[in-house]
Amino acid sequence: MRYQYGSDGGSVVTDAAGTIQPGRSGTVWTALAGGSQVTDLLDLDGTPNGGSVVTDSRGRLAFQGPDGATATYWWDGGDGTRWAVLPTETDRIARAQVDTYAVPASAVGAANGVPELDAGGTVPAAQLPDLSASYLARPAGGTSGDALLRDAGGDPYWGRLTPGTVATWDSLDQVAAPRWIAHRGGSLLAPENSLEAFRNADALAADAIELDVYLVADGGLFVMHDSTVDRTSNISGTTSALTTAAALRGRIDAGTWFANSWPSDLRIPLFADVLADIGNHIPMIVHCNNTGSGAAAVAEIQRQELDAAVLIMAWTEAELTAARDAGIPTCLLDSDGVLSGQTYAGLIAAGTQYLGVDYSQASNATIQAAATAGLRVLVYTVNRRTHYAALPTDGSVWGVVSDDPWYVRSNSQMRTTDLYAAGTFYHGMPGIVDNADYRGFFQAGTPNWWGLDASGSNLSGNSGYGSVLQGYLGPLPSTFTLDFDYVIDTIDYASASLQVMLGVGDIQYDDQGGGAANPNGYNILVRTNGTIDVYRVTGGTPTNVGTVSTASITAGSSQHLRIQVTATQIIVTRTNISAPNSVTATDSTYRGGLYPHFGVRDVKGRWANVALT
Repeated sequence: MRYQYGSDGGSVVTDAAGTIQPGRSGTVWTALAGGSQVTDLLDLDGTPNGGSVVTDSRGRLAFQGPDGATATYWWDGGDGTRWAVLPTETDRIARAQVDTYAVPASAVGAANGVPELDAGGTVPAAQLPDLSASYLARPAGGTSGDALLRDAGGDPYWGRLTPGTVATWDSLDQVAAPRWIAHRGGSLLAPENSLEAFRNADALAADAIELDVYLVADGGLFVMHDSTVDRTSNISGTTSALTTAAALRGRIDAGTWFANSWPSDLRIPLFADVLADIGNHIPMIVHCNNTGSGAAAVAEIQRQELDAAVLIMAWTEAELTAARDAGIPTCLLDSDGVLSGQTYAGLIAAGTQYLGVDYSQASNATIQAAATAGLRVLVYTVNRRTHYAALPTDGSVWGVVSDDPWYVRSNSQMRTTDLYAAGTFYHGMPGIVDNADYRGFFQAGTPNWWGLDASGSNLSGNSGYGSVLQGYLGPLPSTFTLDFDYVIDTIDYASASLQVMLGVGDIQYDDQGGGAANPNGYNILVRTNGTIDVYRVTGGTPTNVGTVSTASITAGSSQHLRIQVTATQIIVTRTNISAPNSVTATDSTYRGGLYPHFGVRDVKGRWANVALT
């Protein structure tokens, strides 16, 4: 097999002034200096070129190397400078692997999976993924593995990275603390560890992105966090036991678990693909999740010449060794920041300058002590403004890792209406921990709906309660009116409810098990039998401050609710029915800084036309 060299655009040839040199001829050698000339070369169309390779119209190098060769070669244009050219055609090699390896039989016939294997036990050609496909606009042309660059006018084109286009990790030193890092690409806004998430984080100008790599059975690197693939795809199995081909096979679904409206054919990316796609755009934290993944990640980073663009992170120092040896910055994860068997000074002396701590386990004093010792402290995973506000403000937090950093830092666009028409989650919509990744569903139409299903056994893990913060509306002013349409589609029993919690701060509200950890505020229950209850919640204890019995709610019918908060009252009205349809609670305990949470208990409910005035 002949591998294509420079198929990611090759090295861009420039003169001493940095001017790109198109149409320039040169020869290929086996070493940076000296070595042997390589003459068994083909152009990309398969034509022998006798070892003479000419740069294309963008000054790039691309050719087919000798049969079976995978080493680095060096192009010599005769001016004393040789340019490294690497075998980087990830897509073609991956397709060959998919052709060669069989898909596990358990995956055949699964929902959205491969319908059947061919006679040889491999994936039929018709099921192979189009690895160049993307849900975001990309320019036509380019060669497999090219990086996406922008010209002087801002228009995208496919090309080769040059040192000037790489967003370096060191550049973050010029950014004011704290730096904001999109965890798994910003996993509250797009499926975690997907190319779509990374592109989104880049487009929204995160300071850096964090991603996870997992070393699999054939030596490839998946971009995936968990030890199994079950949670974030439609296939199942131990991540380390899978093969590269399994990640790239056709009809994999790594999208709809995130939201029902997402495409069902997102694939699990390879680390090489992510580096080629986004590695030059934004600094990256590479979290190495299993034994050997640290060394494998460093090897791929060096192959794509992105040493300066990354930080390697792991739970053990063993996985940081290869990065330390390569001069790549490293970060040790330690939940509470109190190292066991190591000291801050010892960690720095070993070559690691960064420490990653859990905001919920590391004390502010520990964060400050680590920073004072000379470590740069990264705090994870901070998804709520209330938790960020509790961190030290003296500069000891070097970076904040968040699934939605734009919301947490309060620079995302706040709204007075919902954005459910987009069919995906907006800034400030985290769910509750007990429901894991479940944050509801979208239903397009007139109007466009978002909803939660806690009927039957759908949220049995939290005993039939679900809730999602609507942080894009907050913090609410001292007085306001909140209107929305709602439908209760499925009713488990007469007193089951749709709920609106107005909580002080944006910490989660869990009607099932939150207890004293719940925010103070007001919880409004619209029960399916028509009863409306208003509770004041203090220290986790609810006190009823208003109730009214209205007409029962017919499953599937569209309703409208208005919540008016004045200086002294909370007035809740079902505006689409006649009296009795309203309850007034006289209470002024909590005003200002409230955040709305939409929840359901033992019903399937949905919201639309949310408006804040």
